[in-house]
Amino acid sequence: MLRPILASFEYCRQFTVCIHIHGSRYFSGSRGFFFLVLIVFYFNTVTRVYAQKKFENTDISQALGNKYFDAIDYLDKNQWIYDTLVKAQIAPDLALSVVFPSLTRYSAIKDIMETGGMRTLYVQSGRKYSRYTVGRFQIKPYFAEMVERNLVRYKIKDYTFNLSNNSKARSERAKRIDSPEWQVRYLILYIKIMDKRFSHLKWKAPEDKVRFYATAFNVGFNKNERTIKYMMNRKSVIRKSKDFKSKLRDGDIAAWYFENDSHKFSSPIPIIPNIAEQSESE
Repeated sequence: MLRPILASFEYCRQFTVCIHIHGSRYFSGSRGFFFLVLIVFYFNTVTRVYAQKKFENTDISQALGNKYFDAIDYLDKNQWIYDTLVKAQIAPDLALSVVFPSLTRYSAIKDIMETGGMRTLYVQSGRKYSRYTVGRFQIKPYFAEMVERNLVRYKIKDYTFNLSNNSKARSERAKRIDSPEWQVRYLILYIKIMDKRFSHLKWKAPEDKVRFYATAFNVGFNKNERTIKYMMNRKSVIRKSKDFKSKLRDGDIAAWYFENDSHKFSSPIPIIPNIAEQSESE
């Protein structure tokens, strides 16, 4: 905290000396306006650099506190999730890292108070009320419907869903996402869709895939590759908020969990199959 403040004082001192020496020479007319714009841009850049360094050096587990460790406890106490993922041939350390940011946002009280009323609105009034979140994985009806529709597009035949835009189909979907078992199934289907949709991407490391999939899970996997990568790039946006936790992107949280705690759920199933195939051939 002290270094940015001292640096700011030093920059202010330098600019004050400059103004004293050059006087009105730089601060008159259009030239003065242009020079002031440069000063503002310069200070803004310095501030962003210091803020970015602080952000990148953050211990995310400490920043999230109890929410981070509550999420870990939930996964530790629900071994069936790991078993379900392995049975579906989905790498558990990848899948659990993808939903870990959602686990840190979960609030049982909020879930009880908000879900009931929003579910009724969604079932009766349609898709405009499909953005509420449900359960530990914070799944939205909108997300579930996108998954269901993409199964047809990518010829994934695990399940058949009623895709009609009526209250019966919406009611069935709302009941499904209320179920922890179905939340895991939607996660499995999401991973399969992502593997097919972005099969052209070549991952340099498992962390890159974790960060990309976790970002798409939050911002929408229907978005194109460029948009998802823009949203996952920690240098692309500095969110304006007094709450530091809100500045933590899902990709950052997922990557931190993957690197530091997902080893408990590792399995022989590779996150990047191509890497495993290459190593076996060698």
